[in-house]
Amino acid sequence: MACLTLGVFFRIERRGRANLPRTGGVLVISNHISWFDPPLLNLALRRIPHWLAMVELFKPGFWQWFFTNGGVIPVDRNDPGIGPVKEAIHRLRTGGVLVLFPEGGIREEPNSILGGNPEFKPGAALIALKAGVPIVPAIIQNARAIYRKQNWFFRRQTIRLTLGEPFQLQPRGDREDAAALMREKLLALAAEVKKLPLP
Repeated sequence: MACLTLGVFFRIERRGRANLPRTGGVLVISNHISWFDPPLLNLALRRIPHWLAMVELFKPGFWQWFFTNGGVIPVDRNDPGIGPVKEAIHRLRTGGVLVLFPEGGIREEPNSILGGNPEFKPGAALIALKAGVPIVPAIIQNARAIYRKQNWFFRRQTIRLTLGEPFQLQPRGDREDAAALMREKLLALAAEVKKLPLP
């Protein structure tokens, strides 16, 4: 429902959708600039993804049912443990698509992927190494326009979602090297798309 609503009030430009493999496990790594990024990425991907999300979202009742049935893996940020990581790796190895935000949360410039100086959490590289699946970088631009009320009624802002070319990590590689390569690929894609003005 959220995806359809956003598509009515905003121009959703989706680039590079063919870069997402149609079958098999795929890890999508993306920048994170708004609360609306998950439904926006659902619009960009041609397959239904799995997610990691903070356990606070799993409130008893409808939301617990909604997130559990939506393929979301709960993570306790105060005591994450190894369980969510193992489940994420399992879903990737069994052919699923998993989306991770390596920055660990919503980040704005300058300490962000779009700002050019991001800090990555270690979990993304660990999951990528253990799963051994193709990785697709993704960049979201202008999603924060959704926060401004005037953009819902008076101007139809463009939100751009770009998927880059898939890449693989070295088997049995080092976690620091894996994180560095993931960072490099995201920064390169961000630099590329920032050259293109939004309509």
